[in-house]
Amino acid sequence: MKKTIYIILTLIVLFPMTAQGQNTKAAPSTKSGTEQNNDTDKCGTITEGGPTIEKLSRLDGAMSVRNLEFKYFGKFLFNLTDQDFNDLKALKPNCDGSSEEIAAMVFDKLKQKISEAKETRDNTIKWMEKTKKELQSLSVSPTAVKKIHNTWKEMESRSQEMLDDDLKYFAKFLNRIRQRIYEESAKQPSDLIKPFYPIKNLND
Repeated sequence: MKKTIYIILTLIVLFPMTAQGQNTKAAPSTKSGTEQNNDTDKCGTITEGGPTIEKLSRLDGAMSVRNLEFKYFGKFLFNLTDQDFNDLKALKPNCDGSSEEIAAMVFDKLKQKISEAKETRDNTIKWMEKTKKELQSLSVSPTAVKKIHNTWKEMESRSQEMLDDDLKYFAKFLNRIRQRIYEESAKQPSDLIKPFYPIKNLND
């Protein structure tokens, strides 16, 4: 009788512990599945465009400013933050099996290329603003025409140092200034030397 009571008490004590152990194991299983799905989704965002990113990171020289408009990890390169780069370095080994060292090298170099491209664009924007002030003060003369022409050529040579919208904006500005010079030139008296016509012999 005592032995039977002992067995029953033992079962009563052990059963809740077993049930509790089973419940404890169930929770992490669900969480792990959610985390795995999130990682799978994030892997998709870095796999698409991955070859281009690695190519950019291996460039010997500077990266074209135009590449700042390349979209990766759900953002334009121009908008990637320090936290984004940390996330990318953590995700890459889990997504493609590369080493942590390779992931760090790729994204550290990419970050540097992006920073240099941003600085290049900033310098180009400063040039544009400075040039705008100079051109807006131009009066009708052969010098004005030459200045506008030379500025257009320089804009073309700097095309990879600015975004496409920057180029369109500045080209529109130059066209407007050029049109103003043409219109003011047309209002000049015919006896004056005009920048758009052969210079007359003033002795005639």
